[in-house]
Amino acid sequence: MKTTVNIIFIFIFSLVSSQKTNPIIYADLGIGYARDLTKNGGILQYGSLNYQNKKNLFTFRYSEINQLGVSFLNMGLLALPILSNDIKMEEIALLYGRRYIDDNFSYSFSAGLSTNNYIQKLKTEDNNYYKDRSRYIGIPLEFGIKWFKKDKSPYRIYELIPVGRPTGFGNSIGFKLLGNISKHSYVGLGVDFGIGYHKEY
Repeated sequence: MKTTVNIIFIFIFSLVSSQKTNPIIYADLGIGYARDLTKNGGILQYGSLNYQNKKNLFTFRYSEINQLGVSFLNMGLLALPILSNDIKMEEIALLYGRRYIDDNFSYSFSAGLSTNNYIQKLKTEDNNYYKDRSRYIGIPLEFGIKWFKKDKSPYRIYELIPVGRPTGFGNSIGFKLLGNISKHSYVGLGVDFGIGYHKEY
């Protein structure tokens, strides 16, 4: 994992050093809802690092889906409900796509290759629990839209407090539709919060 991240940063740095304007490089975090083919839904969390060269978009993405269940702890006449993480799906992906910018708005679509980890909580006949794990390869997909600042301006903390000189560095907000074609395929929608250089200023 650490080696992969280092390779990505070296690759991005080599591309950035050849550009005359600010690079288009940004990170984002998102949260939403996802559902797999068995119609089991869960909380979707993801983060990605993105670099754009012309209209070419390169993305390193981590996503996680947690499908929660409810179990009951018997306490005499009272049964106490307890949330449990019944299924956890983890994904590490590299994607390539195209991103198009119009003023302070962009849209992009990407596909790639991922390694996935599926952890399921199962119950034995004697009411004990164990975790069943499986690893598999997938094809990650992504479509995203973003809004960001139009011109250079001081960076604003919480979008309220200006700091420093005018810069292209800023925040973004948007939506992302993402999924994975694999042994445990899924599709999800998330609200997206980003930071970085979202276009050339």
